[in-house]
Amino acid sequence: MVRLTMDRERMKYLFREILGVDVDDVVRKVVATIAVERAKQVQQNTKDWKRYMEAEGGIVILPSNVTQLGRRDPKP
Repeated sequence: MVRLTMDRERMKYLFREILGVDVDDVVRKVVATIAVERAKQVQQNTKDWKRYMEAEGGIVILPSNVTQLGRRDPKP
């Protein structure tokens, strides 16, 4: 584990010194961009779902494999 950390820090140092690229800054920007894109996608999905629900009369029966997503099994 220590070697992995040392290798990572060495690579960051080399990128910064040779290429003039701050790896941490690039990672922060990429993560922020992904977060913004996901938020846009969620907003669009919400609008699409609202239109679908209105077209179906407001009631949609979902199958159990969809309604159970993310739920944990009860412990005996």
